[in-house]
This record gives sequence, C-alpha cells and structure tokens, in this order.
Amino acid sequence: MPKRTLPVCSLLAGLVLTACTAESPESTPPEPSLATAPTSTTKEDDDAPQEETSSTPAARDEKTTRPVPPNVLLDDEDPASKPEAAPEPDTSCGSDDAQSAFAQGVSQVPLWETIGWELFDSSGYDPCASLSWETLMIEGGSSSSPFHIMLFNHGEYLGTATAKPYGFAPTIERVSDSEIAVTYHWPREGEGNANRSGTTQAGFRWDEAQQKVIMSGDVPPTG
Repeated sequence: MPKRTLPVCSLLAGLVLTACTAESPESTPPEPSLATAPTSTTKEDDDAPQEETSSTPAARDEKTTRPVPPNVLLDDEDPASKPEAAPEPDTSCGSDDAQSAFAQGVSQVPLWETIGWELFDSSGYDPCASLSWETLMIEGGSSSSPFHIMLFNHGEYLGTATAKPYGFAPTIERVSDSEIAVTYHWPREGEGNANRSGTTQAGFRWDEAQQKVIMSGDVPPTG
C-alpha cells in the first residue's frame, strides 16, 4: 500500500508560512522616534529669549529725566524730517518793553503752591531777538527759593523753559540771537545754601521751522 505523504508536506508548508508571517518586517510595530523630543525642546528655548527681549524696551520707556512744558521739545525728540530749505529769519520786533512783557506773561505761569511770582531779572529780554528771557522768583522768596525762566520770541511770550521751577537763581548767557545757555546751581550733600557747588547745564534754542524751543542738557537733580 503506498504511503500518504501529502498531509505531512501540507503541514510543513503551513508551519513555514506561519513562521515567515510572524518574522515579517511589515508586521513589526515601528520603534518610537527620538528626534521628536529635541525638536520640541529647541522651540521652547527659542521662545523664551524672545519674550524677555520684547519686554525690555517697555521698561526703558518708563524713565524720564527732563520734564518740559508743551512749548519746549527735548533735543532727542526733535523730529528727523525737516524742510528742505530753512525759512527766512524773522527780523520783526515786539512792541512791549521788559516790564510790559513780564506783566502779560506772568499771568500764565502757574502759582507755586499758593504763591505768585515777581520779576527777578529782566536784563535778558530783547523784543527783537528770536529768543530772549526774563527770570522770575516767588513773591517774598530768598536766594534758595524756586525760580522760573520765561521765554520770548520777538517779544511774544512762549512759556517757561521747564515744567517746574528750581531753587537758586540760574546763570543765563546768550549764545546767539536764537539760543541761550543756562547754568543751574544746587547744593551737594552736606553743603549749605551759601556754599553750594553743584551745577547743571542746559541749552534752549528757538527753531524757526517748527516754531518751538528745543532743549538740550539737563536740569538739577531732585530727591
């Protein structure tokens, strides 16, 4: 009787097929990628400096050192765009003398607390100059009392040089028809009013094109 071998071959073929299917790369699950984690970490590191940098300019903008009235611009605020040709200089002269100019301008100077102002020095007033000045002192004040500087353009009152007054009479010199130099005086730590040695320089220039006064320099320290 012949041997029955077909079922054995079929069984072996089935075992080989099963083994091949189990070891096939297509059925092996992919290993997790290690490149994902570094990429995520790099993005977070890049975001952190950007947030810190964006907050830095805002902190710098909060600091101001030279309070000025509306009629005065700081030199670093002077607009970059200027007319191609400078306007013709104004050669007119105002009709008011020093006392009349003071009387008209002082009514626009805010009181110091509840105290008014009196004329301290009018020698810098010139009704024909592009920029001239008069110095004010509080009524009944002393050498260390607050002083203000009134500014004029061809006799027309422009306002005070600074937003607030400062103690001690300033020293003012004319630089040109349109510019003056101011030296403020103040006592250093441990000094009395009589032997004050602190000084601070500022400049004020009339800009004909902008019809404004441009301030440079600084004001006395306050504290």
